[in-house]
Amino acid sequence: MKRSGSILDNPFSRRRLLGTGVAGAGLAVLPWQTALAAQLAPDAAEKAMIKRAIPSTGEMVPVMGMGSSGSFERLSSSSLEELRTVMKEFVAMGGTLVDTSPFYGNAETNIGEIARHTGVRDQLFMATKVRKTRQEQTLEQFRTSIDALGKPIDLLQIHNFIGLENQWTTLQQLKEEGRVRYIGITHYLTSAFDELEHQMASKDMDFVQFNYSVMTPDAEERLLPLAADRGIAVLVNRAFNDGQIFGATKGKELPGYAREFDCFSWAQFALKYVLANEAVTVAIPATSDPEHLRDNMHAGYGKLPDRAMQKRMRETIASL
Repeated sequence: MKRSGSILDNPFSRRRLLGTGVAGAGLAVLPWQTALAAQLAPDAAEKAMIKRAIPSTGEMVPVMGMGSSGSFERLSSSSLEELRTVMKEFVAMGGTLVDTSPFYGNAETNIGEIARHTGVRDQLFMATKVRKTRQEQTLEQFRTSIDALGKPIDLLQIHNFIGLENQWTTLQQLKEEGRVRYIGITHYLTSAFDELEHQMASKDMDFVQFNYSVMTPDAEERLLPLAADRGIAVLVNRAFNDGQIFGATKGKELPGYAREFDCFSWAQFALKYVLANEAVTVAIPATSDPEHLRDNMHAGYGKLPDRAMQKRMRETIASL
């Protein structure tokens, strides 16, 4: 979906301007880029992506990750170069965590090949999933994921509760053997929150993944506080409500107050809302568009809204 209301429609991003330097690349600097650089350059925090700790170990990870559902599933000759650019830019802009699944078409194979081709595989925190019901099936699927993605698999998750109880024992075994570093569970529907709450309260998991957004903030009521209390890292999917945020904001001007937390597009507006909750460890939007990738990644830089500002953001979206 074409995004609207973004000054980052220009392919020269704030991060590229401040980090590698547009002028240094032999390219002209546009007036708005100069003004933006002058506004943000004094802030040292703008020069490094925000990181948060995985509670179970204290390992720090960048708050902006990348999903792969839809974006990496299929390749054509035209999309291959774009996806290579997406992968390279993702790492260059500070990202590490890539979330995928054997059930996202050919995403695992494509991610593995692209990561190796672009020379960034060793810099990635690789998260994938299993969704089988028997141990031997789970182990076989895990071996297939390793073949596609390469080692290490940092995080292995049970996909949407499939075979949950049988698989959990297997995941614990894989972690104990040092074959994965972290384990967790995922879902993508608000209707699954009761079961997610039960599993988070009863299992010793490192990560949980669920949906959360400015349009669907339900996770703030129970799941995010519980994750903080239990020391569980949170991956957030569907931060754009499957693109609904862009339909709602199409043709709408970004509110002026967004600049107070270094926000310059509706994509950043949605992502910064999510990241403002300190229980969120990493947001994982998916894209195959390098321009959208750059836009997304900027959400991990600069200031984040406080709780009062989050309320104002919800009100803005509700009024559209």
